[in-house]
Amino acid sequence: MSERFATPTEELTEAHVSGRRLACLVCGAGAFARREVKMNTTGMSFLGLDWANRSAVAAVCRTCGYVHTFLGGDLEFRRPTGP
Repeated sequence: MSERFATPTEELTEAHVSGRRLACLVCGAGAFARREVKMNTTGMSFLGLDWANRSAVAAVCRTCGYVHTFLGGDLEFRRPTGP
């Protein structure tokens, strides 16, 4: 597994949604990095208020870089449990 999108200081983590382990929708990998992302809207951007938009949590695939975005919900990051 290539880890092109991981930095040397980040640990490998698994992502779990409502108790189920997440697999990347693109490549099927199971290692993710956690990131906070803004859910920009046209109105707030037009007014220059991007900072006021809601935030979401993203699970970024460590293999292909695909960003899985979750607004609310039950997203949890854990250390890997196995090989």
